[in-house]
Amino acid sequence: MKHFITGLAPALLASTLAMAQPAPNSGGGYADYNQLTNRLRTLSSRANGTANLQSVGKSVGGKDIWLLTLGRGAAAQKPALAIVAGIDGSHLAGTELAVQLAEKLLASQSDSVKRLLDTKTLYIFPLVNPDAQSQAFASLKFERSGNDQETDDDRDGRVNEDPAEDLNRDGIISQIRIEDPTGQYIPGKDDPRVLVKADPAKGETGRYLLITEGIDNDKDGKFNEDGPGGVALDKNFTFDYPFFTPGAGEMPVSEPENRALLDFLYKAPNVYAVFTFGPYNNLSEAPKFDRSKTARRIITGILEKDATVGDQVSKLYNGQTSLKDAPAMPATRGNFAQTAYYHYGRLSFSTPGWWAPKTTVPADTARGRAQAGRVPAPATGDNDDVRYLKWADANKIGGAFTAWTAVEHPDFPGRKAEVGGIAPFAKYNPPVQFLNDNASRHLRFLTAFATQMPVIDIVNVKTEALGNGLTRVSAQVVNRGLLPTGSEMGDRVRYVPKMKVELKLANGQTVLSGRRMILRGAMAAGETTDVTFLVNGAGKVTLEAGNAMTGIKSTELTLN
Repeated sequence: MKHFITGLAPALLASTLAMAQPAPNSGGGYADYNQLTNRLRTLSSRANGTANLQSVGKSVGGKDIWLLTLGRGAAAQKPALAIVAGIDGSHLAGTELAVQLAEKLLASQSDSVKRLLDTKTLYIFPLVNPDAQSQAFASLKFERSGNDQETDDDRDGRVNEDPAEDLNRDGIISQIRIEDPTGQYIPGKDDPRVLVKADPAKGETGRYLLITEGIDNDKDGKFNEDGPGGVALDKNFTFDYPFFTPGAGEMPVSEPENRALLDFLYKAPNVYAVFTFGPYNNLSEAPKFDRSKTARRIITGILEKDATVGDQVSKLYNGQTSLKDAPAMPATRGNFAQTAYYHYGRLSFSTPGWWAPKTTVPADTARGRAQAGRVPAPATGDNDDVRYLKWADANKIGGAFTAWTAVEHPDFPGRKAEVGGIAPFAKYNPPVQFLNDNASRHLRFLTAFATQMPVIDIVNVKTEALGNGLTRVSAQVVNRGLLPTGSEMGDRVRYVPKMKVELKLANGQTVLSGRRMILRGAMAAGETTDVTFLVNGAGKVTLEAGNAMTGIKSTELTLN
C-alpha cells in the first residue's frame, strides 16, 4: 500500500509559455498506461526493425511490463545498456524521459547515434510499476508507490481499512495542518506556504501538526496508514531490503513486477551498465569511497575503483547535460539502482532526470509581487519545496500548490485544521513540455557514455616457429575504451561474466605451455594483458578476447 507520511526547463522555453501550464495532477500531458502502450507499439512498428516491443511479465493488476529493445542486428550479441523507469509510481517524469529518449534515438540522424544503434543494444523498461502510476490518472489522485497487491501493513487483520479522504473535495490528496501546541512545524521564513520543522536552537517553537489528508477510520491513532496500494516496488529489491517495513512486501522480490525485471536482467549477460530514472541521484554527485563500508563481510559502500569510475561518469553527466543544483536524493533501502550494483554487479547510475532549477527573479520585481500579495518574497534558503514553488510561480504552473483552506475535521473538533500543500506529482513531474530539452540532454550523455565504453583489441600478435611442429604464439589484449570492462563489484558477483582470453584449436593441435583459456577480472581503461602459448600442430588457430559485456574480438593465426 501507499504510506502517507507527515511530512531544467530552459529559460528560453519558460519565457515563451504565455499561458498558465497545467498542473501535473491534472494530467500535465503525461500518458496513462493505455496511451503509453499505444505509443510504444507505434514506435516499434515504425522503426524498420531497429526496435522490438515485448512484455516480460504482468503487474499484480494485470498490466504488461513492457521492454523496448533498440539496436540493429542481434541484440543479445552486442554490449547492452539497460534503462529502467517507472519503478516508483509517483515518478511520471522518468517514464516520459525513457520514452522520449527512445523516440529521439530512433529519429536521430547523427553519426554518433547511428553508431550507438549499430554497435550497442538498449533495453528500455519505461514503466515497471503501472499499477501505482495509474493513480495519477484516477478520479482521486495521490502519490502512490505500491502496486495492486492487498496488504495489511498495520497488522490488524484488515486490509485497506484506513485510506485517505478528500476532505475539501478537490480530487487530490494533499496535507492537513492542525494548530496544536505539541506540533513540530511552523511556516517557513523563505515561503510561508511551506511548513518546516521548528528549530529550538533558534528559539522556534512548533505550531502545527502535519498529516496527510484524511481521517482516522480505524481509530488507532494513525492516519491513512492502511489504504489501497500494496507493495512499493522500490523497497522490494534485494540489496539492503528493509524487513518488516510497511510497503516493503513479505520478502525481497515478492512482487511479479520486480521478478520480471530481474529475471530478464540476470539472463542478459551482455548488459554492461544500468541507468535508472527515479528519485535517487548518484549522477549529479557520485558516491564517495568509504573504506569502513567496504571492509565488512556485507559490503554497504561503493568499492574504490568503482568510486573512481562513478566520479568520471558524474563529470561526463554534468558536462553533457549542464543540469545544475541538483537536490540531495539519497538512496532508499531495498531500491533497484543499488541492487543493480551490489547484487547484479553492474555499474549502476540513477537520476530523476528533471528537478526545479534555481530561479532568479529581479529583486524589485519579486518585492513588488510580494507587496501586491500575489507571491511570497524571494526565497533565500535551500529548501527543495521552496525552490520548486519559486520555479512554479515563475513559470505559471497552475495547481502546483493548494492554498491552506479551513475544513472541519472530526478527529480534531474545535481546532483549526487546514487542507493544502504542494499538489501530488507536482514536485518532480513538470508539465511534459519541460522534459523535451532534458530528454535531448540525456541523449547527449548516453551517446557520450557509449563512446567511452570498453573496446577490446588484440595487438602485437606474433608467431615464432620453434621447429618439430612447435609454434610460440604471443599477443597483447588491451582495453582501448575509457571505462573498465566491468565494475570492481562485478568481480565479486558470480553472475557477471569474466573477461576471457581463449586460443581456439583445430583437430590435431595442442597447447603444450600456457593456459588455453584465461579468465580474469575487469580490465581498467588502457590496461593490457600479455598472453603466450606454445602450440604443437599445423594450420590455423583463432585467438579470442572479451566477454558478453564488451563484445568478442578475434584474430586468426597461421601456425608455422
